[in-house]
Amino acid sequence: MRRRHAIEPRRAVFIGCEGESEQAFARFLGNCCEAEGLHLHMHVKSMQGGDSLSVVEAAGRYLARHPGKRDIGVRLVLLDQDRMKDDRRAGRDAERAASNHGFKVIVQNPNLEGVLLRLHAGHEQRRVAARGALAELRRVWPEYRKPPSADSLIERFALFDLWRAARHDDQLRRLLDVLGLRPPRGEIR
Repeated sequence: MRRRHAIEPRRAVFIGCEGESEQAFARFLGNCCEAEGLHLHMHVKSMQGGDSLSVVEAAGRYLARHPGKRDIGVRLVLLDQDRMKDDRRAGRDAERAASNHGFKVIVQNPNLEGVLLRLHAGHEQRRVAARGALAELRRVWPEYRKPPSADSLIERFALFDLWRAARHDDQLRRLLDVLGLRPPRGEIR
């Protein structure tokens, strides 16, 4: 009699994001998860722009409309820090709404372009203003076009770049921890 090995079910992860750029970044993360042998099913959905509260509310509505998606164990939303600050001043609290929908908020400082800048060796500790993030990124990556494709991110960066940058970015470190993309013991931390 042959023994069958049970296949471990994939852990479901939902990532709601503002637009195509963040969607490409989430797909890059998914590629890193696959390369590390993590058993995840990542469902990435662009909320087609808007302020941070609109992104959270759209992600909540999306999951409510799709019954099969309700059982997702990890619910994340990627939000830009600069937008969140503006929203709070206007009395719109995306973090409170995210908590109500069961989402963990991952804040990109100041936005995705700032995160991508810090993925480049030697730029891990750089903090740039939101207005200058794209220009600074293009100084180190002249071919960068917005929105990037997931393939361009996969060709440009590796998991090691994420680990290195996460040493100086609490939110990126939190994202990698939630996904299970932890560096080998004794490295990077």
